[in-house]
Formats: sequence, structure tokens, C-alpha cells
Amino acid sequence: MTTAPLAPRPLLSICITSYNRVDELDRCLRSIQAVDPSAIEIIVSEDCSPKRMEIAQTVRQFVSETEYAVVFNSNPINLGFDRNFGRLIDLSHGEYLLFVTDDDALSAGNLDKLIETLRDTDCAVAFTPYIVHATGNIDRKFHKTMLLPAGMRSVTQYMYCSILLSGLIFKRERIPNYSAERFKNLIYSQAYLFASILNRYDGYYIDIPLVRYIGDGENAFGLNESSDKNPLMADRQSIYSNLEYHKGLKQIVEIFDSENGTNLMRGFSKEYSLKTYTGLHRARSVGRRELNTYWKKMKSLDIELTTIARVYYVALNLLGCNMCDIIFSVPRTVLLAVRQRQGGWT
Repeated sequence: MTTAPLAPRPLLSICITSYNRVDELDRCLRSIQAVDPSAIEIIVSEDCSPKRMEIAQTVRQFVSETEYAVVFNSNPINLGFDRNFGRLIDLSHGEYLLFVTDDDALSAGNLDKLIETLRDTDCAVAFTPYIVHATGNIDRKFHKTMLLPAGMRSVTQYMYCSILLSGLIFKRERIPNYSAERFKNLIYSQAYLFASILNRYDGYYIDIPLVRYIGDGENAFGLNESSDKNPLMADRQSIYSNLEYHKGLKQIVEIFDSENGTNLMRGFSKEYSLKTYTGLHRARSVGRRELNTYWKKMKSLDIELTTIARVYYVALNLLGCNMCDIIFSVPRTVLLAVRQRQGGWT
């Protein structure tokens, strides 16, 4: 339902996925602050959650207090993340679409900077860095705003930057027709769109820390009605939870390669191997048995792990977490700095 009149053609649609997080959604909505309200519209798509009535009331209250054009949709059945993501695209009217999950928020003062940048920049797809609320660190960070030239080199180099939905920006007319049904329960349909668009059109990294990544509240992945029941996806405390998400991400890469006759999987596997340290470290902190179990489960994903992942595993097994942190801290810091300046994944 439309709860406020829409501008004829807003520059930016702020698209918010919503499921069962009432207070978090309210916080997200109230973090949206722009000097020119006519430049944006806000789209909230609630996915038939148990608290859908409370969410509707939260949106109504926000509408009564704001000048923004707001569209609120409540799905009659639970669609799941990927199909609800597609629903947001269908509901939007803006030239650009900015995606934010309901448990994140926009950082103060930076929305106007983004709007100004989008008015001066023609980009088919873009992403911004984000502030990790728990630590204050800035992640997905590169040295400066930069062009991402169209083609597989950029897709391979930057696809990992599309994993976090919040802070992704798509030009609406460049979004290809696709069936969200194909991506049901894979969680990462935005990564497919990011790769598909960047393969054909120029994109941008916009060096504005737009989003506060908070990530609190109830996690319904794996538990809602539309999902294949998978409690591990909902349990953020489990050391194996991230591996369940990686299954879907791998399938996204395989779908992209199948459609385009490409080998994105090769670059993805190399980067995945570099990033295995965090999960292996967490498992080793519990004990060798957990590390060995985690390693076996990770290998069962059938992602071609490179030597660096094996080095992490062996070193953690023999030396433990503290010693490995010392050994790997310098090369990892140097690699991060080089990639931030040269435009590699972070």
C-alpha cells in the first residue's frame, strides 16, 4: 500500500528489507536524513513476519512525522530474502536504488553526500564502505572514490564487496530482468545482480561511509516459512553458521558462470581461500577437534581451496591462535593496505 504521495521521479529509492525487527526498523527509518526530501523515496517491504502488524504501525507512525515519500508493502505470504529483495526492485521508482537491511542504519550526514555524488556520476552499480557499529572500524574500504571498469576483471576483483547488502546501489534501468525464484534461499541474489551489471557497465566505489553495520536483532534466515529449515543459518553464535551461507554464495557464482560462459569461480576460490582465516581461527579457539571438523565441512563445500587456506589450517592446528595472529598479522596488514590502494578486495 502507498502511505504517502510519491514524487514523480525521485533520484534515490532507499529500499529496506524487513522481517520481524520492529525497533531496529524504526531506528533504520529515523536514520534517514536528507536536506531535500523530494530527492528520495523510502520503500519498506515486510515479509509476512509474526510482527507484521507492529511493523505496519511503526511505518505509519514514521509517515505521520516525515516529509519523505514512503511506500510500505507487506507480503501476503513469506517470500524469503531473495524474492523479497526482488519485490523491493519492483516497488521502486527512483533512478538509483540504495539497499539497506532493517537491522542497519545510515550514518549521520552522509546521505546528502551520496545524493550529490549520484547527481554528478553516471554509474550502473556502486557500493560504499560501512562503519562496523561494534568496533567503529570502516570495512569495504578503498583508498578513494574510483571507477570500476565494465568487464570480468572488475567482477572478479569486486564481487566480494556485494556480499553485504547494505550500501549497495543499482541504477534501476541497468538491472536485468531475472527470476528471483531461481535464487530462493540462496540469500545472495544481490551478488548475482552486482556481477551481471558490472560485467556489462561501468560501476563505482563511492568513498562515503554511508551505512552503520549493526546487525543486531532476530535473525530469521533458515527459520521462516519459505526457507528450507536450517537452524545453523539462524544461529549467529555457531562457528559453522557462515559455512551454510557460503553454500548459497557458491551457487550464485556457478549460476553466473553458467549463464555467461565465464570462470568467476576461479577468482572467487582464490579470494575465499584468503578469507578462511577468520572462520578457522574461531574454530581453533574452541579446540583442535572443532578446527578439524570445521576444516572438513569447509572442504565439503567443494570450493577449490588454495595453498594459503591449507597453511592457515596447519599453522593453527600446530601453533594455536595467539602465535598465528602474530605470524600472519604483518602480511595480512600489508596485503590489506596494498589492496586498498590498488583496488583489490578487502
